[in-house]
Amino acid sequence: MRLWVICLQALLFIGLLIAIGQSGLFDTIMGRNVRMGDPLFEDYQRGSIPFIDVDGRDVFVAQSHPDNPLILSGFPAYASKVFRLPTDSRPLSGTYNIAFATDAVPDAEGALRISINGVKRADVVLNQGRFKRRAKIELTPAELASGQLEVKLALVGRGPMAECTPNEALAAVVTILPESGLHLKLDKAPSTTRDRLALWGDLIPVKWDEDDKVADLATLLAAARLSEKGYGIYFGESGYAAQALTDIDKGAAIRPDRTQALRYPVSLVSAIENGGARRFDRETTWRYRYDVGQLPNGELPSALDLRLLLGPIAETRTALFVTLNDHLLFTRTLTDEDQRFSHSIALPTADHLDRNQLEITLTAHEREEMRCGARRLIAAEMLPETILRGGGERLVPAIVQLRGLLAANRPVALKAGALTAPQGQATAQLLGQMRPSALAFGTQRPGTTIEVLTGDIAGALARVRPAGRQWLVHFPDDRREGVMVEPFARDASAAWAAVALLVTVHRPVPVPPPATPATTPLRATAPAP
Repeated sequence: MRLWVICLQALLFIGLLIAIGQSGLFDTIMGRNVRMGDPLFEDYQRGSIPFIDVDGRDVFVAQSHPDNPLILSGFPAYASKVFRLPTDSRPLSGTYNIAFATDAVPDAEGALRISINGVKRADVVLNQGRFKRRAKIELTPAELASGQLEVKLALVGRGPMAECTPNEALAAVVTILPESGLHLKLDKAPSTTRDRLALWGDLIPVKWDEDDKVADLATLLAAARLSEKGYGIYFGESGYAAQALTDIDKGAAIRPDRTQALRYPVSLVSAIENGGARRFDRETTWRYRYDVGQLPNGELPSALDLRLLLGPIAETRTALFVTLNDHLLFTRTLTDEDQRFSHSIALPTADHLDRNQLEITLTAHEREEMRCGARRLIAAEMLPETILRGGGERLVPAIVQLRGLLAANRPVALKAGALTAPQGQATAQLLGQMRPSALAFGTQRPGTTIEVLTGDIAGALARVRPAGRQWLVHFPDDRREGVMVEPFARDASAAWAAVALLVTVHRPVPVPPPATPATTPLRATAPAP
């Protein structure tokens, strides 16, 4: 009888171990991975502010302020991150700490490949299902001695092959989490402005007290001047304000990587993630972003000279698509004769926005709709000869003309009531578009008044008494369109904005118009994907 009891207890114990193993509890206890519940996509604009410690010699360096969240979808997918290293306090040792969330279908096999300054440093194998993963890469002396680190991320692998699956199947998604960054040990605690800016990833925390009945105008203007220089600003409960923020502004240089002027011809391979050969199964996309403000004298590119080198594409259905801001510019079905592809594609003025994204997508499918057995890899490389050619129309955005008018009608009086942190941040970014460093602000006999409108803006516009020359400045819903400037009207589109600036020039001093203003209206953009 005792033997039967022992056997039964053994079976129950074995069953319990199997259940715990399948649940992933062992992996969680050992810290190998963390299974996720519902996916959470964090505030990417916040950057790594909650994780930064710059009070001692052990510090955390955040990635340079991102314009978009880093999400890699499907095999293969590519992204890049840039980290500026402190220069006055010298790094002695350090690691690159990456945290990412994965969502992979069953039987998908893949890895996140990490390269630093062009050298492959790690492959982290993906788990099936939803998990959070972390990895550390020890930095070499050569990497620590460089001024910045360029981290290239590649999601490589293949989808499930046990059964026939449609060609368009998506097997894995990786989201890079904001706490990713560099952990450095320095020879001394950072004390200079440029070192602190590097540690913040050029994203400056601004302390904003929402209890004030009147907005802190000194903080708004200091944040606006930093935004003008290309720095990211994040309004919240902690950070710098008023004089402390003004001192940071005085010591902050203009960010060359955010305000860098482009020169024609512009190579698309200059973007880190576009360089090198790719091997893909179904689809791959090269992306290049540029702002009108970066172009020489506002001269738009007239054409894309596309040069690609392709691997064997026989017995496949291979197609090429080129889009600009979601507008289709070019399509072609490729043949064996296109293994070295060369073509020039016109870039219409009407398809340009203030912030532009050019996408070149290559798709390759088996001729059979359903795929079974071994996969077929296609190789492709964007060649350095792929460039944007100048010669397009010159665009002078309305904000540029408004800046000239404000500079000629000083001083400028700024008025604002109570603002929440998001409203204060949007206000500072709008003011940053007006080149506040070139303006004199004051309330004695102002030549121009800028009033911040929030809440019921439509009601506020109905109460405005027209005076002088007036404009409304706000951000459209699609931020790729840049800042919008429109003449004052009670039914203007600014009535539906969250924050708008009412600009009133009391005694307009005439400003000469640009020599070659834009003549073609910009086309309305398609909804962002």
